[in-house]
Amino acid sequence: MPFFCYQKLYCLLLLAVLAGCNGHNKEVRFHVLNHWDMNHELIEEIFHQQAAINVQLVHSTPGQSALASLQAGETDLALVNNSTPFTSGVRAIMPVYKSVLHLMVREDIADGEDVRLLRGKTIFIPNNSLAGRRLVELLAKRQGLEEGDYRLVDVPETGKTDLVIFFGPINPDSPIWDRKDFRLVNLAPTQAEGANLSRTGLSYLLPGMEVMEIPARTYPINGNELAVKTIGVDTLLVTRKDLSINMAYLLAKTLFENKARFMAVAPSIFSGIRFSFDPLELNFPLHPGVRRYLERDEPGFLERYAETINMLVYLVFLLISSFLAFARWRAHRKKDRIDTFYTRALGIREQADGLNNTELKQQLLALEQEAFHSLIGEKLAANESFRIFTDLLGRIHQELESTRTTGSDVPAVFAEALGAEQKS
Repeated sequence: MPFFCYQKLYCLLLLAVLAGCNGHNKEVRFHVLNHWDMNHELIEEIFHQQAAINVQLVHSTPGQSALASLQAGETDLALVNNSTPFTSGVRAIMPVYKSVLHLMVREDIADGEDVRLLRGKTIFIPNNSLAGRRLVELLAKRQGLEEGDYRLVDVPETGKTDLVIFFGPINPDSPIWDRKDFRLVNLAPTQAEGANLSRTGLSYLLPGMEVMEIPARTYPINGNELAVKTIGVDTLLVTRKDLSINMAYLLAKTLFENKARFMAVAPSIFSGIRFSFDPLELNFPLHPGVRRYLERDEPGFLERYAETINMLVYLVFLLISSFLAFARWRAHRKKDRIDTFYTRALGIREQADGLNNTELKQQLLALEQEAFHSLIGEKLAANESFRIFTDLLGRIHQELESTRTTGSDVPAVFAEALGAEQKS
């Protein structure tokens, strides 16, 4: 088989492997709350059409919390309240909607009874909400109750369940409002002046909670003829820490960029999606993949600090220019110094007449010593100019020697020869 055929075969096999891995990475399991009022198939279709993500919606079992399902590895995505304490291995993707406390009491319980007193009460918390459980635990602690003083049930019991503590979006079409044997009540007695203070206090005791109210006649059940005083908290879409960065990025991109499509299916759930949330206000760290998506359009390091970098570059060039100017000035100054030595050496050369060579040689030696002392003291540079100067000194010294031999020593030789001639 020709080589190019093998090459094509290898490429096809590689693409098949990559396609298989890609398809596997784009499958996630989503823990669905039982009281969601939406078309699950449409949600799955949006994810599949817009991002090729296969979302499997997993319904929770009675009594199982979304966080427990996530920690057990049964699901990849879950919805939890932002009042849930930090849990290791869990990362936030984004807030999706506001969960509001709906406190409902059985109709046959007298209006004047303080429903916050939990002793002897049977309580149902839909979806086993951690926010609802923390509220019950806080109230029980304040009332000095133990677990046996009240009862929590996973499924409401007709005629026996006294309270329903439901944290969820304000949604009049939710199936939970089909129960006509319950009525909505305020979180605190309306006649008490400190009712708002009670809700405000809970917002401090349960971090993430905030004071809210359900507008009058929102729900078709008793108790909502007037606005209901309550509290609320953001509901977060969370995932496990080991979810890939690419998958988290793709999930965030799909939810943000297709918010209108999701709202058309379930407006009460997806209306809270927004870019403007503060990651520091979340009880779980933001997943790195989501952070990468949110910061995709932000300027990079060079763009963000362009002015500072320009200033630093300008200062660096200014320092370099100043250093070079100083170096040139110093070199020029040393050049001026060596020029004076040139002038003095040439002056000694001009004084040579064959009669005062010994004195001139001493001056020349002194000039040479002064030049070398200046070189040692860095007043002169050991460069080409200094080498020329030493060559000049050597040449003048040779000329002085030559002048002494051919000039000043001739009369002495002549006198010696004349004396020898007289003796003979």
